[in-house]
Amino acid sequence: MRIFVVSDSTGETADLVCKAALSQFHGLNYEVERFPHIVKEEHVDEVLDMAVKEKAPLIIYTFASSKLREYIRRKSSERGILSVDILGPIISALEKASGMKPTEKPGLLRRMDEAYFRRIRAIEFAVKCDDGKYLPGLKKADVVLIGVSRVSKTPVSMYLAYRGIFAANVPLVPEVDLPKELFEVDRGRIVGLTVEPGKLVQVRQERLKLMGLGSEVNYVKLERIMEELQYAEEIMRQLGVPIIDVTSKAIEETAQEVISYLERRGLLDERKADISV
Repeated sequence: MRIFVVSDSTGETADLVCKAALSQFHGLNYEVERFPHIVKEEHVDEVLDMAVKEKAPLIIYTFASSKLREYIRRKSSERGILSVDILGPIISALEKASGMKPTEKPGLLRRMDEAYFRRIRAIEFAVKCDDGKYLPGLKKADVVLIGVSRVSKTPVSMYLAYRGIFAANVPLVPEVDLPKELFEVDRGRIVGLTVEPGKLVQVRQERLKLMGLGSEVNYVKLERIMEELQYAEEIMRQLGVPIIDVTSKAIEETAQEVISYLERRGLLDERKADISV
């Protein structure tokens, strides 16, 4: 038995439902043929003509457009072909229950899935490329954050990853040479983070307390912190990258500034996940 699966998107939903139903018929000899991206009435007619010619008794379809759903239902009936609407009854029920009108745009589920899986990949990337641990990843990043220790590079990177943006970060330490990989990155994709020295003293002191360490170390001394910040800002100026002061900003605010900067430069395109909230 020939079964045609017709859709205005990929047809995966109808195909899955069809095969789930077919699993209930042991011994049935069948062949399922998928016709994706059918978005015009003339394309529907071509599929129906083929179904008549090849004697396919059943058509299963998913159309976001109510007009196309009605068209294929009526034309199938005229040709004596049994047709099953997978999506239409659910859309109609949701419309009645919610009082809202459907968008009738095909492929939205697939785009949602793509956005979700991009976020997962972005989070994995941020973890792998955190704190300069995987320098070859810098050239693949949508953005590289640079700054001294505890200037919120990691939390900002993770928030950006949640928004589907591949973020890496590299610490700037006066005694440590800059990695050569940083100079191979498009300067437009590098963003510097800085903070007021007094605020950084407090942040680092809290960090040491959580680790059960004393505060009489160079890491939290104001003089050392000012030296680090001056070094970092000089590097940022040499690279010619924007500098964001995170002193009075929440992580979300800093991340949004990074996103806005990337958008202005056209570095977030339609292939990326939807970063709207």
